[in-house]
Amino acid sequence: MRIIQSRINMHERKPAPVDDVFFDCDSTLSTIEGIDELARLKGVEARIVELTNAAMDGKIPLQEVYAERLRLLSPTRADMRAIEEAYKKTVVPDARETIAALHDLGRRVFIVSGGLADAVVGFGTWLGVPRERIRAVGLSYNQLSGRWWDYQNANPSECYLMYDESPLTTQHGKVDVIRGLRDRGRRAMLVGDGSSDLAAAHAVDVFIGFGGAVARPLVAANAPIFLRTASIAPVLLLVLRDGEGESLEVKRQAREMLAQLPDRLAIRQ
Repeated sequence: MRIIQSRINMHERKPAPVDDVFFDCDSTLSTIEGIDELARLKGVEARIVELTNAAMDGKIPLQEVYAERLRLLSPTRADMRAIEEAYKKTVVPDARETIAALHDLGRRVFIVSGGLADAVVGFGTWLGVPRERIRAVGLSYNQLSGRWWDYQNANPSECYLMYDESPLTTQHGKVDVIRGLRDRGRRAMLVGDGSSDLAAAHAVDVFIGFGGAVARPLVAANAPIFLRTASIAPVLLLVLRDGEGESLEVKRQAREMLAQLPDRLAIRQ
């Protein structure tokens, strides 16, 4: 498989433009793994990070670690709000601007994540993605947790009871979710960092492995396109038609970024 670096005729090597863009959340739109941040807050970081990395690197099936991590963490609604805020504080550079540009140019943007919906949805809507285009794993809570009698609405002390059955808790579940969201005749791209994203590459027309937050060896070695810039903005150069969106500052910045760091984009043939 031959690697074409971004400096060499990228306009001839890049994929055809797409209509829909699917993003992962953790380590793609935010630099953190939400579950690992939750573990840090709970004081069990080492074990959870070990499980997460093993799953994202493809060493252990995701479904084998999902329930175990949540059992160890037992998150509350308040914890989920804290993770949402942590996502916002660690947003990948230019994520909001890139999503806004895609919308302005008529593209549909989705988030498909194995993360926890209470945090991912709040973060995703803050980025500008419509709620109905965000998919993540829902949780059920024990409504009799803590001083439940003090609350007429949501009790922040409600503890995790169980997670909702979802394909996104499995290694290959993103395939089914993405296929269910796609419309016939629209070209689609997926951008993600982990092995579950790589496993879903055949559900879209274009897959970009993103290593700007964490460069995972399995994805770096097998993604047809691998991007290692800290910013997500260069994705625009692979989504849009030549000459499209030239007035956008974020596209200009993306082009300059790759001109300065051409080895951060690899396109394989």
